[in-house]
Amino acid sequence: MIRLVIPDRHEGERGAGQWKDLQGIRIVLEQLGADWREFRFDGGNVGELAAQIGASAGVVIWYYSFWPEAMEELKRRCPRARVILRTVNAEAFQHWVRASKNWRRFRGLPRDVYGFARLMWRDRRCACAADILAGISAWDNAHYWQRLAGKDKVCFVPYFCPWPHLLPAVRPLPWEQRETDLLCLAGTRDPIGRGHAAGFTALARRPEWSGRRLAASAGLLEAPPDDWPGNVERLGRLDEPWTRLCGTKAVAVLSPLGYGSKTTVTDALAAGCHVLVHPRQHERLPPDERALAIPVDPASAADARRAVACLSQPPARLGGDVQREQMNHSVKFWKRVLSGYGTDYDGEDSYA
Repeated sequence: MIRLVIPDRHEGERGAGQWKDLQGIRIVLEQLGADWREFRFDGGNVGELAAQIGASAGVVIWYYSFWPEAMEELKRRCPRARVILRTVNAEAFQHWVRASKNWRRFRGLPRDVYGFARLMWRDRRCACAADILAGISAWDNAHYWQRLAGKDKVCFVPYFCPWPHLLPAVRPLPWEQRETDLLCLAGTRDPIGRGHAAGFTALARRPEWSGRRLAASAGLLEAPPDDWPGNVERLGRLDEPWTRLCGTKAVAVLSPLGYGSKTTVTDALAAGCHVLVHPRQHERLPPDERALAIPVDPASAADARRAVACLSQPPARLGGDVQREQMNHSVKFWKRVLSGYGTDYDGEDSYA
C-alpha cells in the first residue's frame, strides 16, 4: 500500500506549481496500477497515519519538507515503512531570495539569517527522517539536498505537464491559428514574480516586439498593478492557463531568480510553444528542457531579435510528443523510486 501524504495547507492554488505536481503524482500512481490512497495531513494527525500503517512495510510519499517533527514521529512508530520525501524547492535558498532584506541598521538581517538557518535545519531533519528524497529539480538536488542528506539518498524525479489529462478536450492549436505571440505567467509578486514581470516588460518595450500580440497574467498576491506596456493584454489570474498556452507561440520565463522546477517551462513545451528563459535559469534546467528552451537576456538586442525570429515557425518537436515523453520520463523514475531503486540518477538524461 502506498500512502500519498498531502498537507492541507500546501496543496496550493489550482494551477500553481505544487497543485500541478500533485496532480501528476496521482496520474503516475494510476498509470502504474498502484494500490494507493491519499492521507490529508493537518499538522497534528500523524498518529492517525501511523495507526493506518501499523507494523506493515508500506510506502509513504510525503509531500513537502515543512514537518520534520511529524516525519520523525512516523519513523519512530512505523520503522518498517519506507518514506519518500518529495522535495520541490531548495527551501532555505528560496527563502533568502524572497526575504524582504530590510536591513536598515541591520535590524532585518538577523531575522532573515535566522529564517534561512531554521529552514535549512528543518530540511536536514526531514531529509534524515526520509529513506529517499525524490527531488523535482536536479539542480536543487546537486546544490542543496545532497549536501543535507548525502548523494546516495537523493534522486531526480521530474515534473511533467498534467493538463492534457485534466483537460483532454483542450489541445494545442496549429501554429497559424495561435493568436498570442508572447505570454508571461508571472505568478506572485514576490521578487521572483517581479523578476518575470520586469524581464517581460523590458522585452515588450523593445522595438523588435512592436506590433506583436503580447499578454501577461500576474497577481496571486495583493499589490499595486504591474506597469505593463500599452501593447500588453492584461489577463489577471489564470487558474487554468492550459487553454491560453495552447493558443500561444512563445512564453517568457525571464526572472533570473528562483529555485525548484520551472513548471511553466514544462507546460509551455508540452503546449508546443517556444520558451524564452533567462540565461541564469536556462543553465539550471534539466538537459531535456535546456535543449528545447531558448536563453534570452531581456537587455540584449541580439537576444530580442533572435526571440522574435523564432515566431515564424513552430518548435521542431510537437507539443503532444514532448508531453508524452515528459510523462513517460516521470513514470519511469517514480517506478524506480517506489521500487527502491533510482538514487543513481542525477538528471543527466534527455528526451529532446
